[in-house]
Amino acid sequence: MAKISLSERIAEYTLQFSLTDVPQKVQEHAKLMITDALGGAMAAYHLKHAVSTRKVAEDFGSRPESTLWGTRKKVGMADAVLANAALIHGMDYDDTHVGGVVHPSASVVSTAFTVGEAVGATGEEILAAIICGYEIIIRLALAARGGFHDRGFHGTGIVAPFAAACVAAKLLNFPQHVLVHALGICGSQAAALQEFLHDGSSVKKIHPGWGSHAAIYALMLAKGGLTGPYEVLEGGYGLYQTHLGTVEGVVEAFADLGQKWLTTEIAVKLYPCCHMIHSFSDCIFALLTQHKFSAKDVKEIECRIEKRCYHIVCSPEQAKKRPASDYGMRFSLPYIVAMSVLTGKVSPLEIDEQHMKNPAVIELIDKIRCVEDEDVKNPSHFPGWIKVTLYDGTVYQQVQKYERGAAENPIKQQAVITKYNNNALINLSQEQVKNILDRITHLDKLSNIRELIGALVIE
Repeated sequence: MAKISLSERIAEYTLQFSLTDVPQKVQEHAKLMITDALGGAMAAYHLKHAVSTRKVAEDFGSRPESTLWGTRKKVGMADAVLANAALIHGMDYDDTHVGGVVHPSASVVSTAFTVGEAVGATGEEILAAIICGYEIIIRLALAARGGFHDRGFHGTGIVAPFAAACVAAKLLNFPQHVLVHALGICGSQAAALQEFLHDGSSVKKIHPGWGSHAAIYALMLAKGGLTGPYEVLEGGYGLYQTHLGTVEGVVEAFADLGQKWLTTEIAVKLYPCCHMIHSFSDCIFALLTQHKFSAKDVKEIECRIEKRCYHIVCSPEQAKKRPASDYGMRFSLPYIVAMSVLTGKVSPLEIDEQHMKNPAVIELIDKIRCVEDEDVKNPSHFPGWIKVTLYDGTVYQQVQKYERGAAENPIKQQAVITKYNNNALINLSQEQVKNILDRITHLDKLSNIRELIGALVIE
């Protein structure tokens, strides 16, 4: 009997996937993630990267198939998905599967809605494609065991093409052999470097959308006869061997596919910055609430963080202590901790280059010391460890082992809805915000996803 490749197994799972097999709690969690994703997308509409990406997509003048969210303009679905995903991921405020260190919704939701609109899919078909995509992208990330980031890759950008190809193929009703070859072709598009961490450049904002864009092309090329390797994931020159130097655990990561649901492990971000920083802000907020000190009282703040995270949010020191862009700020532990102390919150308003002109911000940042410490590690989580020393000699320490949103530190559904409302209301009316939420809540009842897409109009 011929050996079944991992791509073949994934393709078979994708095309046989049915919403009737999905537990209700999984469906409800997926709807909550969709709500969060669309709220963040609407908030990011006027950001510089969003405007330029949207304009590029429009200027190509491709066949009108899918809407550029926020507008009534339509372009080809491969162009539209690039711009739409860039909205979801634009503020680094979109959801995370922490164990896999991956942002599922940016590529999965954008692909499902964009391709689904082009083919007139029902809400039920969209929801099924999204949950299927979640289950695949999470396992693709878990198979790397954090190794992509350790080697300087952005894990989401690496695995996005494969998951997006599955989502799109399901909605396009392509046959299994086409999807298998498309997955093989996606292996040649699995590229997302993290050099942006050193200078704060904005390219990371398009990584999920670039993956989705590539996935649609891969499917169309495969449909036209182009072939891709069957063992693109586990092969000797496949994704994991070339990017990580090993295929250990790759096949095993998919052993429970179809048996265990990982969608419910996706966590919402409550702050618009790197998830590795969140627990540090929570520690600061807890200390401020308990002890009522101010930034002027602070002599030093020590932040202890594991090596894997240190090189992402603490190094190089000069770039992190003097972030020169909004993305530099979102990936700077010293900056976010300083703003947490000074303002008592981390909202989109705290991510503004104008703050770096404030002497109080600079002064506090220079009092923050980041220490690489493997003893604080909590595998598959982003913990926080803070020690605050005041000028009067008082020392406060706070530890948070589990980021908020984890099963061990859950947040209420209302917190997600509140975040959605706050984000969506930046550019939409109260009536629009309510209508969109209602359509997502009853997504599986929509006869055509275009009903929801038509509500995402800002212009």
